[in-house]
Amino acid sequence: MENKGIAGNLHPSAQLALLLVIIIVAVLVIMPLGMLVFALINGADVRELLAADSEFIASQDLNFMRFSQILGHVGLFLVPSLVFGWLIGLSPARYYQAKKWPVWRAIIMSVLLVFAALPIVNLLMEFNSGMQLPAALSGVEEWMRASEDSAKKITQRFLQVETWQAWLFNIFMIAIIPAVGEELIFRGALQNVFKRWSGSIHLAVWVSAFIFSAIHMQFFGFLPRLFLGAILGYMMVYSGNIWIPILAHFVNNAAAVTIHFLHHNNYIHLDIENVGLGQWALPMDAVSLILVVVLFRVLYRIPQKESSKLSSDVSE
Repeated sequence: MENKGIAGNLHPSAQLALLLVIIIVAVLVIMPLGMLVFALINGADVRELLAADSEFIASQDLNFMRFSQILGHVGLFLVPSLVFGWLIGLSPARYYQAKKWPVWRAIIMSVLLVFAALPIVNLLMEFNSGMQLPAALSGVEEWMRASEDSAKKITQRFLQVETWQAWLFNIFMIAIIPAVGEELIFRGALQNVFKRWSGSIHLAVWVSAFIFSAIHMQFFGFLPRLFLGAILGYMMVYSGNIWIPILAHFVNNAAAVTIHFLHHNNYIHLDIENVGLGQWALPMDAVSLILVVVLFRVLYRIPQKESSKLSSDVSE
């Protein structure tokens, strides 16, 4: 008897529809309840909170913004991924290939990959941010840039903190929660469903990465986020362990939070957004690409070596 959940034998298209329903229900339940709790504790207007959009959130105090950010990730990613993993695989840990901690060599390779890809990410960001739509779509472009500016305003308010305690909370809010929730949904659930549906792991990686980038609704950062999503997807493919993309996602976000904190408070004067740009852009980007390919090759070989070592130990 196969050890699957009650929805484990559904067609991938039906599983995809089920995941969408779970996300919608989770958001409709968790967000209003969370906002109600916040309103009761702080004496706020419940109707305003329930109707909150990005502009409203950006105008509120920092605690409300933090609460909204955490609540959104829990409702949109974390809870739905756990429910989906249980319905499909009976155990989220087994379904998402999270029962075993990855070997240290795989962890080191994934961390190096994050930093090796940085020049390419910045190059894509510079190219993407300078894109312009045709004149006929000028209204759409204005809306996209307004949305981007609103999201940037919220992000800046999160990152511009002065205390180490606030930095630590940002690590929890911006690095830990998104790394776990988003990787379970995109690399764990969606990538697996698209792989079964299409029969192509490459198509599954890139479709999941496309949705991952699109859902952030930051249009002029779409390409670098698509590239990062693909890197995380191939980490999952080559390692066979969801903890690898989770750790890489955490390192990527935590590094950005930490460097911004240190730069904002004049501990350092490094701006990571300029790495791979300027006078030395071409050689740095070329080296970056070579390193990404080499590190992926090493990461791909690690599970094979571990399997061979295990077979040798058993035979002895």
